[in-house]
Parts: sequence; structure tokens; C-alpha cells
Amino acid sequence: MVYLRELEEKIEALRLKMYEAYSKNPSGQEVLQISQTLDEAINQLEQQKRQQ
Repeated sequence: MVYLRELEEKIEALRLKMYEAYSKNPSGQEVLQISQTLDEAINQLEQQKRQQ
């Protein structure tokens, strides 16, 4: 259960980081990289929820 909470916190932090990067440069490579990392974290969270 702690792992799920950590993933949720990581996802929220990545969302904020992505918004900041987007506001500085919407077409920047950093936005794409953060988005991909965010997608992976969301997929991990969904996979963990299904396993419970």
C-alpha cells in the first residue's frame, strides 16, 4: 500500500514538473521526456492496482 502512495506522489510531482516545462517551452524535448516518464509511472500504478 505504501508503494501505491509513493507512485501517486511521484505521478503528481511529474505532472507539476511537466506543466512547468510546458509553460517555458511547449514544444521542448523536456516536455516529451517528462511525459514519457509520467506515462510509465501511471502504467505502473495501474498494474499495481490490478494485482491487488
